[in-house]
Amino acid sequence: MVYDLVLPALPFIGGYLFTYSLYRMDLIKKALHINIWNFIIGVAFLISGGAGFLLLLFMEFGVKLPINPQLLYWHVELGVTLALVTIFHFHTYWKSSKTMFFPAKRRVKT
Repeated sequence: MVYDLVLPALPFIGGYLFTYSLYRMDLIKKALHINIWNFIIGVAFLISGGAGFLLLLFMEFGVKLPINPQLLYWHVELGVTLALVTIFHFHTYWKSSKTMFFPAKRRVKT
């Protein structure tokens, strides 16, 4: 099975740049920009995670349905989308999320 990486990524990159531009031009509030992308993260997780869980159950019980290949395809596609949107999430929360990657400087007591 061949998976597309660029095709599902383009609308999300375009959408993020669009909402981010609206926020930077003060046409929408930052909270709305964040809420839109948090919603997209949630939906992508529910669909990708739900499909993965169903595939796991089908595999455990030896159920082979004609929908399994399509379910696997969309599970992977939405997983790629979820990874991409997670990068957007780190961009939005970079100031607070950079502490996960870089330790805070020690304060010198005087």
